[in-house]
Amino acid sequence: MIGFDDAPRAFSKLLTEFLGTEAARDGRILRDIYGRLSFVTPRPRDARCDALQLAAAQMLGAYGAPTTQLVVSLSDDEHGFRDLLGETSISVPVAGSTELRMIDRRLAGDDWLMRPEKLVFNPSRLIFYSVKGGVGRSTALAITAADLAARGCNVLVLDLDLEAPGLGALLLSPEDVPKFGVTDWFAAVAAGADAESLISDMTGSSPFTSARAVVDVVPAAGRDPGAYLSKLARAYTPGSAGEQYLGFSFPKKADALLAQLASHQRYDAVLIDARAGLHETSGGLVLGLGAKALLFGVDTSQTFDDFRLLFNAFTQAFDPAIGGEDLRYAFKMVHAKAPRDEKDRRLFRERSWGIWSDHLYDDVDPATEMSGDAFVFDLGDEDAPHYPLEIIGDESYTRFDPRTETYPLSADAYGPVFGSFLAGIRVMVGLP
Repeated sequence: MIGFDDAPRAFSKLLTEFLGTEAARDGRILRDIYGRLSFVTPRPRDARCDALQLAAAQMLGAYGAPTTQLVVSLSDDEHGFRDLLGETSISVPVAGSTELRMIDRRLAGDDWLMRPEKLVFNPSRLIFYSVKGGVGRSTALAITAADLAARGCNVLVLDLDLEAPGLGALLLSPEDVPKFGVTDWFAAVAAGADAESLISDMTGSSPFTSARAVVDVVPAAGRDPGAYLSKLARAYTPGSAGEQYLGFSFPKKADALLAQLASHQRYDAVLIDARAGLHETSGGLVLGLGAKALLFGVDTSQTFDDFRLLFNAFTQAFDPAIGGEDLRYAFKMVHAKAPRDEKDRRLFRERSWGIWSDHLYDDVDPATEMSGDAFVFDLGDEDAPHYPLEIIGDESYTRFDPRTETYPLSADAYGPVFGSFLAGIRVMVGLP
């Protein structure tokens, strides 16, 4: 019996056999929310379409649309097909260099298909993301905020890990927690209320704020969380009941929130904590905010199995056929809880290079001279996306509280553990 993954390839092969390669390329394969396939063509139907429907129905079984809907012609609906072409599509290889395009409609997960947004440089945005929790991502964010502030950078910290919020408790004393949090803003947006009026009461000042620089923190929940789960549900509601955010996706709303926060205070860097795992909201933040993405992981086989799932999604998001700026260089691996011995850190590097080579680095024929435009790097190239920034494992940072423990936030203390990592961060935000 044909499976979910095999069905698009099998259907593509039938399309080229019955309609010819050119006609198959002209149309779009459509996979509906249930996983059923059909083909939409801008050409008039003919006898080949009828024969194709019968063959596809037999081959695809449950993964095909009802027989009479397997091939749909929009030859008399020019605007309808043009709208279809505007939807994000992914490639389906057929044979050799031939590939067809498929629109994969989902109730959730669409954000992993989006083309990464052009980078925002003023202020620089950094996403802290991991495929699994418990890797010290939030601690690294806190240390990064402390280090940048010590160098005179105004920093905004935004907690968008809404299912497991923690930055507010980590970085703000109880009396400094602001009246409103991220979920209050999203709930106001959903209702069509004046969300921007909340901005002045959404930031709390962290202990890292000094005469040299500010570190403002926007927690997921405000001082009185209220009906947090109810507001959380509205955060992911598409669009808005009002006009201003009509049709906005979650990442587009988050981008608007960042713009409003930046209009009230000048920041040099924005540090964003994203939800761990492969949730749709993570995809929207990693790909849709114009941020440089730090991909945290520890050196385990389980971590890299999950990274392969992530990079399969990246392969579709960075599909050259989608067009736009190539932003693969904006991603950087982070080896968390790394061993102190450099020899023991090599395996992570090699595994990282392997998944980048398999999924995102360009294929270059070693028998020919490498093109200067090819996106490919050697294993030992420290500037390559696969070459990780390293955070040395240290138990003193496992449960520390930056609100009360000042020593771990001194450069003398965090330098040996986070030094390599922070040096890379400074380059990413444009510091010397």
